[in-house]
Amino acid sequence: MYICLCNAITEKAVRDCAAKGNCSLEQLASELGVGAGCGRCRECAHDLLRDLRQEATGTLSASPA
Repeated sequence: MYICLCNAITEKAVRDCAAKGNCSLEQLASELGVGAGCGRCRECAHDLLRDLRQEATGTLSASPA
């Protein structure tokens, strides 16, 4: 799935970048260019980073049905 259409940044690219230790929007912006275009991707990238942090700590809660 694309996170940023302006810069063709995929969820996989964000996951790979986060796995290298880039765990903030500022770091993603610097490394990948997230938010450098229209900025609409920032919320989605932020949510993905939050989910990745929760997965890493084992605190990912189940979504309500």
